[in-house]
Amino acid sequence: MEGKKIHLTYGLVTALIMAVLSTILYVSGLSFKPGMQYITYIPFLIGILLNAIAYSKVNDGMVTFGQVFSSCFKACAIVTLVTLVWSFISLAVFPDMVNKAMEVARQNMVEKNLSDEQIDKAIEITRKFFTPFMIAGVIFGTMFVGALFSVIGAAVAKKSRVPVAQ
Repeated sequence: MEGKKIHLTYGLVTALIMAVLSTILYVSGLSFKPGMQYITYIPFLIGILLNAIAYSKVNDGMVTFGQVFSSCFKACAIVTLVTLVWSFISLAVFPDMVNKAMEVARQNMVEKNLSDEQIDKAIEITRKFFTPFMIAGVIFGTMFVGALFSVIGAAVAKKSRVPVAQ
């Protein structure tokens, strides 16, 4: 595996594992339970850490923090793209997903003692802008978490005292 292509492999494998896990959670009815949406971050973190370690190993540890971070962040970008595509596929495969999300949102608003008028207006806006909200959430959420995981990966990867020139 060439050092420049490691992020591609780890990004794709990580994204596929995350997609399978999110599908399992949805089909089992657990995806809308509090905290369960964070379960997919476990393979995300593991994938990024493995990417960092593999990148360092392929380069015999002759890497800088920035080089490892760059490889990890590229893997995160791939995860983000695959996750975005998978989000649209999921909506096509599971057309009731939006309705279930709206039910959960409505229930959360009822628990916050919002009036029926406020709830209906919020649900209407959310339903109207669901796709742009989903796209923004996937892109910014995944890239933000990915950047944090990339910092962790770059910190744990073995680095020699004499880095290779970029």
